[in-house]
Amino acid sequence: MNLFRNWGANDFQREAREFCLHASEEFSLDLDYSPGTLSQLDTLIDTEFGPGSADLHSALIVQMGCYVGEVVARSFHGAWRADEELFHSPAVVIEGRLQARTFPLSRVWQRFEYGTQKSLVEYYSELTRTLARI
Repeated sequence: MNLFRNWGANDFQREAREFCLHASEEFSLDLDYSPGTLSQLDTLIDTEFGPGSADLHSALIVQMGCYVGEVVARSFHGAWRADEELFHSPAVVIEGRLQARTFPLSRVWQRFEYGTQKSLVEYYSELTRTLARI
């Protein structure tokens, strides 16, 4: 079941803005939707939460995932999609010679659950490399 089926781009963007506000107030982070801010999120997860904590922070993961998705969407001119039954997690779709989909909320969940092996910086780097090939 796709819990985000009725969400539009504005809903994801609103959650990203809420995350920026929360991150500023709670953790003194200044987030500007640039790829460089992903390292701040990796550090935040390592210092404040740690591996194995995904199920304890679902609301934060949604907001942070929306922020990461906005970083991707803005960097690669992508668009949010959440209306497909085939995918249970919202995707950022990037149009090019071929269409690419990436799942930022899923990746943030993995980062909380599995730790540094699912780095958000590496996620962005992998996406950059993939898009350069297609």
